[in-house]
Amino acid sequence: MLGRPLTGSISVRPATITNVNHPGLAKAGALPSILSRTAVMVLVRDGYWRSLFERADIVSEGAEREESDQRVWYGSTSIILPTGADTARFAVLAAYDAHARTRALRAARREACSRAPHPLGRLACDLHFSADPRGVRIDVDVQAPLMDRTTAFKATP
Repeated sequence: MLGRPLTGSISVRPATITNVNHPGLAKAGALPSILSRTAVMVLVRDGYWRSLFERADIVSEGAEREESDQRVWYGSTSIILPTGADTARFAVLAAYDAHARTRALRAARREACSRAPHPLGRLACDLHFSADPRGVRIDVDVQAPLMDRTTAFKATP
């Protein structure tokens, strides 16, 4: 009677996995000391991008949100560069060109700073390049902590 349950219910055996089709757990190996990556970069004259950005149509919006310990600015800037024909080719060129990316980031920061109620901290940006019927469209999503008088002058460790 020792093996039989006293309540009248059937005894339950622990579940086991009968069909294992993969190797068991193993320790991860050490990472290599040096990691490298190959990237394609294109360089178009900065004067060309400057003239396009001077004629660009820029639309921006944003709002602050209260996070767990600070206020954060979230914004989005849309830039249309009037490139004329072959916008798909120019969208790829802009995506890989350091001058175009830098100018887009600076325009997005300028727009965010003009709309934010307080000075902005370090920006985190995400860029998207696409062809548009009016030219090359660059969408920049911006996230930055809002600084006030108490946080703007704190010494960083």
